Amino acid sequence: MAATVVLGVIAYRPSVDSAESAKKQTDVAASEASRLPNLQVMRTLAYLKDDLSGTYTYGLDKPEKQSGLRGPHIDVTFENRANGPALITKASLKFREMGHVETCGAVGGDLEISVNYDFPIPHPLPSVPYLTEKDISFQVGTNELDRLTLTTGPETVAGRPWYGVADVILEHDGGKKQVVGPVALIDTGSDEHFYPDFDQDRWVINVDDRACLQRTADLTSRLLSTPGVIAAKELKSLRETLNGLGY
Repeated sequence: MAATVVLGVIAYRPSVDSAESAKKQTDVAASEASRLPNLQVMRTLAYLKDDLSGTYTYGLDKPEKQSGLRGPHIDVTFENRANGPALITKASLKFREMGHVETCGAVGGDLEISVNYDFPIPHPLPSVPYLTEKDISFQVGTNELDRLTLTTGPETVAGRPWYGVADVILEHDGGKKQVVGPVALIDTGSDEHFYPDFDQDRWVINVDDRACLQRTADLTSRLLSTPGVIAAKELKSLRETLNGLGY
């Protein structure tokens, strides 16, 4: 009987060892997985903000350095639901379209404004689709929320406001990608008769070319109707201002 018992134990142990080994492997895999970053986009905003640097040039005068210039910002809030930090290593903007908003009046003058953007758009405007990308280093810590802000716009501010619709592609942690957008942006332009009033959250429009203003209204409506669009608040306020004027 003893021999039988011993043989029974010997026959049974491998299955016990195998089960324990499998459990340990599962526990190790779960522990390793919990340390991997799990980056999620929680919110995306687009707006104009006056925290950019650049230069003013008057005619043939020497350029003057300037700060506090306004330009388009894309503001992405991330959450990393993991026990290990996430590292974003590359950001790309793929523009579906871009152009200038008609201001429906004479535009000109000797003032030229150049703005320093993370992703500058060359002059003349490139054809679309247009891809611009940049290596970055932005870390979202363990179980933390953090915000990444990207700026883009034409290197030289024209009289007419620039607009663009882009998808934001963010690469992180060994080639993983987060795609945000499309994001619809607009800048201020430099036309004294057509510009955003930031205190009133509206646009000043002192022109009366109705056919032209209708084209501008149609453009803003089309941009805002882009499926899934995240629209800059100033683009929304331009459409609301035109609507208040009967367009």
